Amino acid sequence: MRFKRLSIEGYKSFRYSTEILFPASQDSKSIFLIGGMNGAGKTSFMEAINLCLYGAKSDLIFNAINRQEKADGNYSAAFELTLDTDDGAEIIVKRSWSAGATPNPKPKDLEERLIVIRDGKRASVQSKSMWQDFIRALIPPSITQFFFFDGEKIQEIAAEDHSEVRLQKSLEAALGIEFIQRLTDDLIYIKNQERQSYVEISDADLEFKQSELKKERSKLERRKKERLEAQEDLDNFRQQYDEAKKRFQATFNTEPEARETIRENEKKRFQAANRLGQVDNEIKTLCEKTLPLAVASKLFSGLKQRIEAERGTLQQDAIRDNAATLTQTLIQAVEEPEPLYSAPLSVEQQAELEQRIFKRLRQGMGLNDIHSVLNLSEREAARILHRIEEIESSDLFRLTALLDEKHTLDAEIQQLDLALQPSASNASERQLFEELQSEMEGCSTQIGRKSEQLRLLNDDLLVLEKRLREIETEISRLYERHQVSREKADFITECDAIASLLGQFIIRLRENKVHLLQEKTFEMYRQLSSKSGLIKDLLIDPKTYEVSLHDRNGSAIRKSGLSAGEKEIFAIALLWGLVQTSQLRLPIIIDTPLSRLDSSHRQHIVHSYFPNAGEQVVILSTDTEVDEAYYAQLEPYLSGAGRLQFDPRQELTVFQPGYFWEH
Repeated sequence: MRFKRLSIEGYKSFRYSTEILFPASQDSKSIFLIGGMNGAGKTSFMEAINLCLYGAKSDLIFNAINRQEKADGNYSAAFELTLDTDDGAEIIVKRSWSAGATPNPKPKDLEERLIVIRDGKRASVQSKSMWQDFIRALIPPSITQFFFFDGEKIQEIAAEDHSEVRLQKSLEAALGIEFIQRLTDDLIYIKNQERQSYVEISDADLEFKQSELKKERSKLERRKKERLEAQEDLDNFRQQYDEAKKRFQATFNTEPEARETIRENEKKRFQAANRLGQVDNEIKTLCEKTLPLAVASKLFSGLKQRIEAERGTLQQDAIRDNAATLTQTLIQAVEEPEPLYSAPLSVEQQAELEQRIFKRLRQGMGLNDIHSVLNLSEREAARILHRIEEIESSDLFRLTALLDEKHTLDAEIQQLDLALQPSASNASERQLFEELQSEMEGCSTQIGRKSEQLRLLNDDLLVLEKRLREIETEISRLYERHQVSREKADFITECDAIASLLGQFIIRLRENKVHLLQEKTFEMYRQLSSKSGLIKDLLIDPKTYEVSLHDRNGSAIRKSGLSAGEKEIFAIALLWGLVQTSQLRLPIIIDTPLSRLDSSHRQHIVHSYFPNAGEQVVILSTDTEVDEAYYAQLEPYLSGAGRLQFDPRQELTVFQPGYFWEH
């Protein structure tokens, strides 16, 4: 992989869009030297590559936006990196943050945008995380610290005796072990997930269901046979019934009646005869008790009127006879307890009133006087009227309805007698009549029984067929689950086997990689160290990655016993060894690698490390690190040079071709 172009805009001192082209070389190796004074933007250059590839939190970007742009209200930053992959494809990664037109924006207002272009065609980015994963797979962020590093990373590795132990995870990522370990972990996770849903279906479970299916099928066949026999019996009884009916029709020239019909007619005749007897008794009773009086029922109306008239005459005579007493009673009612009139009557007026009342009572109620014929007392008159009411409300007047009902019942009984009278005229015919009736009766009974038996059998067959379908479905599912169960069991076993194999492979790979790493690291260390003659061996523990140096006597040399320069040389050698061992063809960016080294070590770095660091090497240096002397020694290996020029008045960094003293 090679970087071709980097663009930075709105980030720290890179206010305007600044484009840096990575020059290509004639051979397979390329060294690009970029000069810059302290604060000119060398660190920003390295950060821009990481931000373009992997992004960052909005707080970090917000705080790093160029201050002049913020003052102008432009809260945005953009990066663009063009690179060629090992398979010859050109990838352009564009990443930007912008708050848009938001007034007084905050970090949370920054909106991140990612665009990926492959071979001139914009990729369809449905999910930013998908393309982020693509970039991370292309350039794993866990190992870029060993390819894009500065003096601080060198100091971190060189700081302590066991600093490399803290880098174990990153070292394994650079050596390719991390991915295999991740694969092992993923296999174990998948195995555990499969195990949670794993339900073992044994052959015994399938055999049990097959046995149940066989029993139900046998039961179904028996029911079908029973239904066939019942249908045959039903057809036979229907045939016998039809033959008996035809013989009956041929012999008696009429339709046969079933026993039920005959019994129903006999029942109806019995009921009609009983009711006829009841009606006759009611008629007789009515005739015996009230019929004589009913003859005079037409005289009842006149008799009642005469009795009422004579009762009125008697009442009027009683009023006349008692006129004086009634008059005094009325006068008392008017005057006592207080007079009803407003002014008291005089003696003359009172006498006149009394005389008028008496006269009116003596004259009667204005009714015509009727001569009394019956001469009945009040008691006798009331008793006669009560008796007349009893006669008028008695059942005597139901006689007509009873006579009509009797006539209807006589006709019904005659009709039923005709229906019940056998068609046979002699004893032999009557016997045949009874035999045929009995035969049809028996056939009809059997037809009913067999029809009901068939109905029940059909219901049983429907239930059995449904049960068979359910069992067959269960067996089908069991076979599927049995197959899945067997496959899952095999899969889990395979996962265990593969995980175990990967575990062994990791051990072997780690041993081989660590062995190669210590060879490459020791190779570079001997080239760079001024004390390489004192160091006989360099060993790396394959489990902890702890590095130990040994002198000619085999005694361990502690890293803390080395000088600061030797520590940095050791760190650079380890970084170079990682690059060589990982076999990843990534660009190497080194920021200020010579600042803490003496002239002797710098000479080794320039002659032995820079030309062999990688296929594409970018060196960021001040004018005191790679000075004119070192530049002259390094120039034959350079594919290009440039510098970051910072204008303190405008707080602006621009990129210019040529090193410090080149124009």
